[in-house]
Amino acid sequence: MAVYHFTLHAYRSWSPDHKRGYTVRGKGYQKPDRDRAGQYNHRANFSKVEFDSLLQEILILGTHDICRQRSWRLHCVGTEASHVHIVISWRGFKPWREVMEKLKNLLSLFLGRATDQPGRKWFVTDGSRKRVMNQQHLDHLLTDYVPDHPGLFWIEGDPLPEDRTGFLQRRS
Repeated sequence: MAVYHFTLHAYRSWSPDHKRGYTVRGKGYQKPDRDRAGQYNHRANFSKVEFDSLLQEILILGTHDICRQRSWRLHCVGTEASHVHIVISWRGFKPWREVMEKLKNLLSLFLGRATDQPGRKWFVTDGSRKRVMNQQHLDHLLTDYVPDHPGLFWIEGDPLPEDRTGFLQRRS
């Protein structure tokens, strides 16, 4: 069984002028760069995304629905304004990238549907993933790391938030 911890970052949530610097694919961490931040802002097609409490509810409900539809096991979801943590497992061979891309694509659809912003970019191009290798690692994620984030948290067995926008009923 594959068990993964995915982190999906909100679109434009970490600018190159961030005080702690930024990451460039293939080059690693870079020092803060105001000029590069200006270039990023000029090229951006959409405004910065911040996951407020309504969007965090949608992320939790949407992730739960995606997993339920595919018989994947959702262990927990933790949110905050700039990103979402998802701990998930599945049986059989399915590359982690396919699972992450399915999550991002469908969560984007759900967020767009719920906010009447279809086609908007909600996430950065890539996300991060870590394979959960043992029970101790899984327990740490479920009881310490993911719940410690300041946004909404859901763990398997808890009641789900209400679908206040009805996005799950508006299937096209």
